[in-house]
Amino acid sequence: MTNVYLIGAGPGDPGLLTQKGRRHLETADIIIYDRLVNPTLLYLAKKDAEFLYCGKLPRHHIMRQDQINAAIVANAAQGKKVVRLKGGDPAIFGRVGEEMKAIRDAGLTYQVIPGITSSSAAAIYAGIPLTHRDHNGHVTFATGHQKNNALTEIDMTTLAQGGTLAFYMGIENLPRICEKITKQPELAKLPVAIIEWGTLGRQKVLTGTIATIESELAQTTMANPAMIIIGNVVKERSDTSWFEQTPLFGKRYLLASETGVTFDQICNYTELGAHVYALRIQDARFDDITTRVLSEQQWDGVILHDGTPARIFQEELLRLGINETFHIFQNDPAHVILEG
Repeated sequence: MTNVYLIGAGPGDPGLLTQKGRRHLETADIIIYDRLVNPTLLYLAKKDAEFLYCGKLPRHHIMRQDQINAAIVANAAQGKKVVRLKGGDPAIFGRVGEEMKAIRDAGLTYQVIPGITSSSAAAIYAGIPLTHRDHNGHVTFATGHQKNNALTEIDMTTLAQGGTLAFYMGIENLPRICEKITKQPELAKLPVAIIEWGTLGRQKVLTGTIATIESELAQTTMANPAMIIIGNVVKERSDTSWFEQTPLFGKRYLLASETGVTFDQICNYTELGAHVYALRIQDARFDDITTRVLSEQQWDGVILHDGTPARIFQEELLRLGINETFHIFQNDPAHVILEG
C-alpha cells in the first residue's frame, strides 16, 4: 500500500494547490516541506500531523538532499503516511527524481501529484502569457544556476527563432545569462521580465531588455525566488496586471483568531490580492514557522477574526518571544476589511 506522496504545492498562492494534493495533505501523518512552500498550506494538516522543515536557501541547506531522502524513507517504513510537499511542480527542477529513486531503492511505493509550475503561474499573474500566437510557438524551461554548466547547455538560438525562455531562480546569474544571449547582437533588444514572489500579494515585477535589465535590477532589492521571462511575450504585459489590480494587492496582513482561521478564510484574502499569514494560537507545531515569517517579512497589521481580543494576539507574541508592534484591525462585522 502506498503511503508516500510527493506533492507539488504550486507557486505560492494557496488557492492554486490541486484538489488531489489537498486531499492527501489533509490526511498526512508527517509533512516534509520546503522553504518555498506557502506555510498557510499547513493549515490543512490534521491536528496530530508532524511537520519537518527542510528549507533550502542559496548555499545554505537546513537538510541536505540525502537527509531528506532518508527522512522520507524512515517515516514511511514506520507505517506513517508521508507527504513530501515541494514548491511549484516537483518534477520541474524539484529534484523529485532523486526522491523517487530513494523510495524505490528502499522497496517502498509512492505517488507523485504534480503542481502548477512557477514559470506559467508567475508569468500570467504578471500579465504575461508564456505563449502567444503573435510572438512564439515554443517555450524553454531552464535553471538559472551554474551547476554542471547548466547555462552553457542552453541553445539561445531558440530565442532568435521566436521562442520564450523561462529561467528558474536565475537572478544571481543574470549577468551570465545576458552575456550569453548578447553574443547574438540582434537579441539585445529582447524584452525581459523578472517576477519576484510571483502569485503572492508581495509580487514585484521588473521589465526591460537584455541590454538594460542588469542596470535596472541593480536599482532594486529584488532577489530570488524569482522567475526570469525572456522573449517577445513580455510585450503583452501592461503597466499593471490583472492580479496587481485586485483590491488588496500589496497589502500584507497577519490573521488571528482564538478559534482558528480557516483555510477558506485565508483564500478569501489571497483571491483579493493580499499577502497573508495566519497565526495558529497555542499550536507549538507552528512556533518556528510563525517566528520565521514574522522576523523575515514586514506586515501592515493584524486582523482579528471572530471577536478575538487583542490581548490574545499579544500574549501569543509574548509566548513566542517576538518583540514587535503591529497595527490591529477588528474584522467585526465579518469581512469589513475585505469589503473596505
